[in-house]
Amino acid sequence: MVGGVPATDVTVVDDKTVTAVTPAAANFQPTDAALEVSAAGEAVSLPGDAAYRFESVTPLDKQMQYALSHWKDYNLAEWGNLNPVGGDCANFVSQTLIQRGWTQNPTWHNTNQTADWTPAWGYVPAMDQYFQATPSLGLTRLSLDQRDQVKVGDVAMFDWNQNDIPDHVMIVSQVVKDGDKTIIKAVGHNKDFDYRDLDETITVEHPGGNAWFWSVPL
Repeated sequence: MVGGVPATDVTVVDDKTVTAVTPAAANFQPTDAALEVSAAGEAVSLPGDAAYRFESVTPLDKQMQYALSHWKDYNLAEWGNLNPVGGDCANFVSQTLIQRGWTQNPTWHNTNQTADWTPAWGYVPAMDQYFQATPSLGLTRLSLDQRDQVKVGDVAMFDWNQNDIPDHVMIVSQVVKDGDKTIIKAVGHNKDFDYRDLDETITVEHPGGNAWFWSVPL
C-alpha cells in the first residue's frame, strides 16, 4: 500500500526486496506517502528510513499537477478568463500544455491575461484544426472507438451535436480499465470539473454527443 492505496504489479524479488508500480498521488500533488507491506495477511516490518514521496518530475506530472490545482481556482493573474467571450475551456487546456513544456508561437499564444490571444489557443474548433495541421506537435488523433489507447494528459474534444465541429475540450485526468471497458474522466473549465465522466457527459448531459482525442507523446 502506498498512501493507503494498493500498488500494482507487486513482485517479490528476494527476502528483502519487493518491487511494485505505485498509484498516482491524489490529484497529482507532491506529498509524503506511508508505505505498508503485508504477506499472508500479516504486516511486514520495514526499515526505519523506509519512506515514499510523490514529486512532480516528468512533464506529464507537471501538467496534471497544474490542471488539478486550477480546475476551479482559475489562474487569472497569468492567463485571464475567456468565459465572457464564449468559454474558457480551450484557454485552460492550453495552460496545461504550457506546463507540459509546450512553447507559445505566433499561431498559438495568450499574452497579458488574454489581452492578446489566438483562436488556436482559446477557441475549440481552431485548436482542433491547429492540432491537425501541425504534425510537429507529434499528436495522434484517436476516435471514441480507440478509447483503450487514451492516457492521462491527452486532450479530449467533445462534439455535442455530431456535426464534426468540437464544442468543448478537456484534459484526460483518469483512465481506469475495468475488464474490457475503459473508463475515462477529464478535467476542465466552463463546467468546472476535476474528474468528469466522459460517457455520462455524451449520454446523460449531451445525449447523442461524440468525442475524440489527441494523444500527446510522453
